[in-house]
Amino acid sequence: MSSYRPLIAVAGYHLGPDRVTRWPHGGYGVPGPYIDALRRAGARTLIVSPGETNDPEEILEPFDGLVLVGGGDVDPSRYGAAPDTAHNYGVEEDRDELEIGLLRAADRLHVPTLAICRGMQVMNVAFGGTLHQHLPDMPGLLEHGVPVADTISTHEVASAPGSRLSATTKSGPLMCSSHHHQGVDRLGTDLVATGHSPDGLIEAIELRPNDPDDVHLPWMVGVQWHPEDTAAVDQAQQSLFDAVVLLSRGRGSRAKPGDAQGKSREYAIADADPTWPAKFEAEAARLREALGELAQRVSHVGSTSVPGLGAKPIIDIQVSLTSMTPRDSYVVPIRALGYTWVLDPWSDEHEYFSLDRDGERLFQIHACQEGGEWERRHLAFRDWLRTHADDAARYEELKRDLAASHPRDIMAYIDAKADFIRSIEARALPQGLARTD
Repeated sequence: MSSYRPLIAVAGYHLGPDRVTRWPHGGYGVPGPYIDALRRAGARTLIVSPGETNDPEEILEPFDGLVLVGGGDVDPSRYGAAPDTAHNYGVEEDRDELEIGLLRAADRLHVPTLAICRGMQVMNVAFGGTLHQHLPDMPGLLEHGVPVADTISTHEVASAPGSRLSATTKSGPLMCSSHHHQGVDRLGTDLVATGHSPDGLIEAIELRPNDPDDVHLPWMVGVQWHPEDTAAVDQAQQSLFDAVVLLSRGRGSRAKPGDAQGKSREYAIADADPTWPAKFEAEAARLREALGELAQRVSHVGSTSVPGLGAKPIIDIQVSLTSMTPRDSYVVPIRALGYTWVLDPWSDEHEYFSLDRDGERLFQIHACQEGGEWERRHLAFRDWLRTHADDAARYEELKRDLAASHPRDIMAYIDAKADFIRSIEARALPQGLARTD
């Protein structure tokens, strides 16, 4: 998308006196593994400390994304409960105030947000939910680790199909490092549970149901475990950080209001080129050889697949796979062909790859689930334009206008095409135009 490195706000916490050698008055900090995982994903980071009294929207204004990390308990009065004096620990009223305000502001501003362990609990409370104050007192639960005893448990988490968690990780059951003594009780308003451990405990929540077509939905995901513990060696865990950074990059690369110059790569619409089909066939042969039986179909899609249609001179290829999990089964061989992989944190039916040479983008691959909605819609859109010249001409005119209006803001270009594409799909899909070539 671009070389822009998004700036992520990481909410820190208090360090007590002498927690750091020769810091007798304490300080503020964030454990290194969170920062390391965000930097691996390509982010810049800045710690936001408890005690900030500015309006939360003003605090978030310079940032492209938000991450809340683990730590002590949320003050039970925040969710109308009496304190469990035998087990509550590490309560920081100013941290609760800061993080709840940031979460609500992130929702209003559509700031991509990842909330981890305590962060997920704060997220639930911020939207009106409640917490179980001490899980070991609840019968029938697995060992989830006890932070004050410095114990860690590893267990599976199953993600709900169609969720942001499932789309982001595409791994099947996740192996998760867990050390928390509290958990979600009643879900907050507009939150959905999208991950559970085998004992039924809620392990992941998301703000509002996922809709891959709605570019205006905020991406806010909370996970109860600690993905930073194993992210360096487990791509599924690292993908949570990759997702928030990817979405933050898209948000941060947009042009400012009233300014056409964003921070994404440059692009332009070229006249139709009769060599595009042959370029597709040559690259499709490479993909079929690399993927074998995993690739059920390799299709030429996008504007370069429609004769006579002007387009960005990038060949779009749709590879229909027998399964989207495990991800490595197709990511590894496609990357071996020289492609760059970018995960799709919205759809569990799709992943994206691009191939550049000498700074020029040549091919884009949309790996998708065979027989799924993604495959069906994109083939239907292509086939409609192939058979309706007036709509194809309207589409080309729209793209040329958008490219002129947003020359370095590819996200604005993509968003502005969405209504036209959906209108065509609404007409094309009921007529069964999606073929399987």
